[in-house]
Amino acid sequence: MSASSLARLAFALALAACALLPAGYLLLTALPILLDGGWLAHFASTSLPHQARTSLWVAMEASAVAFAVGAVTAVMVSRFEFRGRHLVSLLALLPLLFAPYVTASTWTVSFSSAFFEGRHALAIQHGLTCSPYVFIVFRVAAARIPNSFSELAAGLGLGPWQRLRRVHLPAYAVPATAGLMIVFAQAIGDYAAAERLGIDTLSVGVLNLWLASQSSSVAAIVSVVMIVPSVLLVGVAAWASTSIISRNPVPPASAAASRKPLAATWARAIMAWSALCSLAGFWIPEALTVRWAWLTWDKTRFAAIPGDMINAAGTSLCTALVVAVICAVTALLLRSGGRSTLAERVPWLFLTNYFLPSLVLALAFVMMSRDGSLGAHWLGSWRDSRLLIVVSEALRFLPFAMLPVLDALRRTPHATIEAARAFGAGPVRARLVAFAGHLWPALLLGCALVFMESLKELDMSLTLQPFGYSSPALKIYAFSRHQNMDRAAVWVLISQALMLLPLLLCWWRMDRLGVPRSEAGARTAAA
Repeated sequence: MSASSLARLAFALALAACALLPAGYLLLTALPILLDGGWLAHFASTSLPHQARTSLWVAMEASAVAFAVGAVTAVMVSRFEFRGRHLVSLLALLPLLFAPYVTASTWTVSFSSAFFEGRHALAIQHGLTCSPYVFIVFRVAAARIPNSFSELAAGLGLGPWQRLRRVHLPAYAVPATAGLMIVFAQAIGDYAAAERLGIDTLSVGVLNLWLASQSSSVAAIVSVVMIVPSVLLVGVAAWASTSIISRNPVPPASAAASRKPLAATWARAIMAWSALCSLAGFWIPEALTVRWAWLTWDKTRFAAIPGDMINAAGTSLCTALVVAVICAVTALLLRSGGRSTLAERVPWLFLTNYFLPSLVLALAFVMMSRDGSLGAHWLGSWRDSRLLIVVSEALRFLPFAMLPVLDALRRTPHATIEAARAFGAGPVRARLVAFAGHLWPALLLGCALVFMESLKELDMSLTLQPFGYSSPALKIYAFSRHQNMDRAAVWVLISQALMLLPLLLCWWRMDRLGVPRSEAGARTAAA
């Protein structure tokens, strides 16, 4: 085995260890109780099975909402040309500026109906919050499907329903699965919004057990129930991406045909649908937030704003930089040679941390860094700093950047590297040049999403909150728990201001998908 192969193997093993560290520690902690037996009967006698069913129903309803909002809009924007198409893309991404617990708080304060405090309201909030991610996934997939596929099927005599079943549904099967997994992970793992509405979900039950017992074994046992389905989902996703997709490569975006013109009636319908969805997901909460901030402007402690902004932006920026470094090194090292199934499947293990509820992931780091543990000895004084927040958030949100990067690398021909080497470039420079056109846009988009998700993340910050640490998310949660959303409004606007630039970056990248390189170059030259 060559030195390059050994280096790739060692790096892959190191990645696997980092990805599985939280879940592995929870499994080891729970192993004595699991081997002892009797825990399953005790688990069934608690309220956790009911909470699991509630979480499952919320996730299914949220998936329906997210697909109706995100998938339909993405396909229409990608496949058709109509007036207002760019505005529709922007409206589809606007819910990224709101965390579910903020939307839940605005709804409960503004509307007196019991509907806005029930399970269905929680599902709608998660669906609207996750719809931008479904939109992005379907937008990328639709931009790579040439229109010639459908035209060829029509030329062979296939009717509309046959084309839908034999051409479009197989093409959208993978993004549909990815979108479904994202929505399920977000809906089941959320704690703050469910706790705010008083919905007894699985995450709420896990935290209540931890607070009641303060036992590592109890938390580990409950976490194992969530780890097993997560690992199974990750296994299915890794196998599908590296087996099915690799055998049936999707053409790049440049191969897609130009968008077809859309009839005015349908264009007005999609505009109205996007406006209606953004009204519930963004404009109503935003209008209420601006009104509350205006009314409480004179009561705001402006002296605390710069420090909280620096804390939040610094933590999120550090998280995004850690993710960027890991993704870049992974791309350059694991793809330094020919195609490797191991190199392509190992990074998918990081999905385990995303499918784990953020509260469970935070509890794993709490147990690993508590007094008497090996992590406490290694970390020392660092265990009571924002380092744990950065590391935990990086592990959780790494798939947002890693998966787009892996997809970009898969679409990079190895012949490009060989051509660069033939012109005298070194091995590192050749890969940098070859990957630049695909890698950097994907990495930039992924890090922008990581920054926004880290800025909105509450569960891990609340659980791992170091001494003296504060952020807009913690301030919003503290005010909302005491029915003071008017006091929290200013902090919501501050967090949105920090997320505005990454949001515009995502919109710009989505707008350029499917644009031929010649057209993109002409636009750049004109600008």
